[in-house]
Amino acid sequence: MLSRRTVLAILTSTAVIPAMRASAQSIVLVPRGSPERKAILDVVRVPVERRLGIKVIFEVERLAVFGDWAFAEVHPRTEAGGRIDYRRTRYARDYVPDLDSDLVLTLLRRSGASWVVVQEAFLPTDVAWEEWVKSYKLPRRLFLQD
Repeated sequence: MLSRRTVLAILTSTAVIPAMRASAQSIVLVPRGSPERKAILDVVRVPVERRLGIKVIFEVERLAVFGDWAFAEVHPRTEAGGRIDYRRTRYARDYVPDLDSDLVLTLLRRSGASWVVVQEAFLPTDVAWEEWVKSYKLPRRLFLQD
């Protein structure tokens, strides 16, 4: 039979460990000016610039990290900060300003010291991250504005 002290130690450790995991797995909004923000946005920028054929900066709607996962919801902008005229890109034929977004949604995963793009939704017209929640078993909170 276990002593009261042993039972108390077991109960305490089983209550503390999940709480520690939960806090370690909290969703963190990445602050402006942080090295983490720059690292994530630099990775997101590569496929966006490749698609558009121009240099871009981002207007960030949401940049959040959950453990080894990151989610970026950004609006690409010209280097001068202006809206991109998609009618002057390779998307000209398919882009309808009243229907299409100018968002880029990107799901990334940490690989060692760097980030890797796992999924991207370029100019989505639907909630692309719903499938990511299911496929990667991620919390909806990662993708939603607080």
